[in-house]
Parts: sequence; C-alpha cells; structure tokens
Amino acid sequence: MKNYLDIINFRHACKIFDDTKKIKSEDFDFILEAGRVSPSSTGLEQWDFVVVQNPALREKIRKVSWDQPQITTCSHLVIILAKISDIKSDSKYVADMINRRPDKTPQEHEARVNFYKNFITENFKDDDELLFQWSHEQCMYPAINMMNAAASLGIDSCPIEGFEREEVGKLLNIDPKKHRVAIAIPFGYRLNKQPVKYRRTMDDVVTWIN
Repeated sequence: MKNYLDIINFRHACKIFDDTKKIKSEDFDFILEAGRVSPSSTGLEQWDFVVVQNPALREKIRKVSWDQPQITTCSHLVIILAKISDIKSDSKYVADMINRRPDKTPQEHEARVNFYKNFITENFKDDDELLFQWSHEQCMYPAINMMNAAASLGIDSCPIEGFEREEVGKLLNIDPKKHRVAIAIPFGYRLNKQPVKYRRTMDDVVTWIN
C-alpha cells in the first residue's frame, strides 16, 4: 500500500472469502498485535479476543449470524468480547491494571485508585448494561485497527454485528456477567472483485466553525 488512505480504500466489507486461501501465521500475529495495542478509555483495555478456527463451531455461529457466509469461508474468525464484571470499580482486573503502573509514591497510587473508582461508579454505576455499552464502544478501536492492519497486508475483512448476541455467547461458553460479544470480524482473501465504494462528499460531511 502506498499510504494510509490506500489502506482505508482497499478495506471493504468482504461478503465472501476464498476458502482455499489461508493467512500466514506471522501476518495474523501482526493483525492481532494491532488490536492488542489499541487505545482505550482510561487505558482499561475493555476487550478480549477469541479466535474461532473450529469448523463445526463456525457452522453453528453462522446459523445464529443471519447465515452470513463470511463466518465459514474466512481464513480466521475473530470474536471481540466486551468486558463487564472485570471493569466494575472493585474488580481485581481494575486493581491489576492500576498496579502495573510504576507510581512513585503511595499517595500517587491511592489517587489513581480513587480516580478509577469514582470514574466508573459516577459514569456507569457499576451497572452491567451501562458497562457493556461503554465496553462495546471501546471494542471498536481494536476492530478498526485490526481491519486496517489486515488491509495493509492485502488481507480482507468484514465487521459483523448481525448476529444473535446471546446465542453466540452461549456457543462460546461466555458468562454474560463477565463478557458479551461485541463484534465478529472474519479475515481472509476476497473471492470476488471489490465493489465500488460509495461515500458522501467532503462538503457534505464536514462543517467548519471558525
């Protein structure tokens, strides 16, 4: 790719993949790494990734994902899970995320603990639905980073939210108090030619306030 806009324009929602072509392990590691290092609100990394390669499980996921062929024809299927219980104010996960920082004094550490507790309780009330909404929003950062990283290698993808969330969670044995499925992203190589990409004009999208 020549530049970042070339990467973005190459990326499209690939609806069917060539199931005879597989992504090299080092290329897929690169894609996962792009997701891992993504930004997140307050640095809490509100996500986990599940890579589903089992063909029988993919068939089941496809059935509760509006029978979309991307699920079974892709080379690699990533399911991004949104954290819930881990990002409650008193969780071990939040404590561990705080403790990994090299605070210089006990006072600095205490201030950070209080910041996270107040931020989470005041904004999300330690409520599962509010926390899921927040986590779901954060999961879009690694999603787009992984898709663009893939595009930089000439690898296609398709962001999918057309699925029965609870049913996919059950198939993955996900505890709904701990995680919910945020988005599924198949990766692979396109079978068909990329369709024309339609976007609004810059003048229609952007308003300047001087």
